[in-house]
Amino acid sequence: MNHGIIMGGVVDYYYDSIKRAPGAHKIATHLRKQGWDVEVLDFVQSWTLEELKQFSEQRVTNNTKFLGLSATFSIRFKTLYEFVPWFKEKYPDVLIIGGSQALYNTQGIPLDYMVHGYGELAMDAILKGTVKYTEHKWLNGPTFKRVDATHDYMAARMKDLSTHYEDRDYIEPQEVLTVEFGRGCIFNCHFCTLTHRNIKEDHSRTEDNLYDELLENYNRWGTTNYSISDETVNDYTEKLQRYATVISKLPFKPNMSGYIRADLLISKPENWSMIDDIGLNSQFYGVESFNTKSAKSVGKGMESVKLQDGLLRYREYMRERGAYSGHCSLIAGLPHETLETLRETKRWYRDEWGSTATTIGNSATMNPLWIPDVARPFEEQSRFAENPTKYGYFRTTIDDSNSNNAPWVDGDQKRFRGLYEELQRREGKGISRTLKSKESTFEEEMAFMNWKNENMNLYQAIDFLEHEWYTDEPCIKRQPPLVFGYHNWLIDPKYTWEDMQDAQTELPLPVELAAKFITSYKKKKLNQ
Repeated sequence: MNHGIIMGGVVDYYYDSIKRAPGAHKIATHLRKQGWDVEVLDFVQSWTLEELKQFSEQRVTNNTKFLGLSATFSIRFKTLYEFVPWFKEKYPDVLIIGGSQALYNTQGIPLDYMVHGYGELAMDAILKGTVKYTEHKWLNGPTFKRVDATHDYMAARMKDLSTHYEDRDYIEPQEVLTVEFGRGCIFNCHFCTLTHRNIKEDHSRTEDNLYDELLENYNRWGTTNYSISDETVNDYTEKLQRYATVISKLPFKPNMSGYIRADLLISKPENWSMIDDIGLNSQFYGVESFNTKSAKSVGKGMESVKLQDGLLRYREYMRERGAYSGHCSLIAGLPHETLETLRETKRWYRDEWGSTATTIGNSATMNPLWIPDVARPFEEQSRFAENPTKYGYFRTTIDDSNSNNAPWVDGDQKRFRGLYEELQRREGKGISRTLKSKESTFEEEMAFMNWKNENMNLYQAIDFLEHEWYTDEPCIKRQPPLVFGYHNWLIDPKYTWEDMQDAQTELPLPVELAAKFITSYKKKKLNQ
């Protein structure tokens, strides 16, 4: 039987992540259906070089055809830059294949192939020796074959998106696993870089294999908690109805977190009961702006007061039915946004949506608008990045933006000094970005535009965030955990999903227990 290994890891904010690598298990599931023996190694960022060598020497046989490196976000871990060359020298006949939605997530790692996009069909072609590719070279780095799975091997409309785990994955019941309902997004927001966007037909999986996956995970591992990877869970009413119907037949009610389009949620209250039946009680809203003109400028058209009032009504609806957490994601610097409109948003968050000194509310984060300074080849560009001047954005400098030459002063939470100093460093060194040279078609790192428009500039945006948004007020200090970070707490069995509605400051992170979880996993893998 042909054999392969896929290593995966997820970067996390708090500590070495205990989140499984969903892409690695997805590809493994796909290949097993075709008769392959594929083993997944999780938490690769937490393995030492010697441990990775030991694992490889235990597993690689004459039947081993490939080593996969799966990057949910980035897999550019120091250990892999040491391990992969060792593996290639020791096992020169084994293909090394990287995979991620973004080409740059494996940058500089010596690969035979790099697949960007959903990778099932591209993997089939590579392993059959029929794949289409183009050859490239990283700047001051190795050559590799690039496989475009976003166009040549497009797997975004597969109707069976099941993931099946094995005994040798050592899944524990308190883990938050990833589940996929569908791929792509029906919307086309102006700042978005998602490849499969503006899709106008229902591309979701069939409800029967979703039911089978959730039931299997419950029966085998005791799993009840999930994060949904879809870009927009509530895109189609009929889809929600199909899933609510089958999930209601399960012998348990799952808890789920996922991305919800807030204006669609408010305009379709007939969907609310279905979302509750699915168990989707922790929701991430990409609101971007509560200034109506700003929201409309990026493709989100609901009037802001209607949206705010609707979110408050929906919160009461969900709280009557059990646990609920809603998170608003916001951007500082969109067209028509001013410092005063940002302050109005902060007032609404503080007074209506967020926590107080005595009550726990909901969370909201705000980040500055990022516009790529240069376009990366082979990556989807937002409309902002393609033509920033069309939207009123122009390049500026820190000296021009900070006209008084005032020194940076830290705010309560000391978040943005590093960004400010990095902008200064780049300008002071006169750093330029060259996309193409004799040696490479790629740049080393992403550079973001230091922008200005008629209302504000990037310096003013980060200054506002530092001193007026991320303060020590209760709405910030007493936020509950962000909806896609629950796994950091729930790895400790003493915590429940309902606990994730409490203030994060009152929920100590189980750092030592998480480390023991990964250590135990590695010991099981090395001794199975």
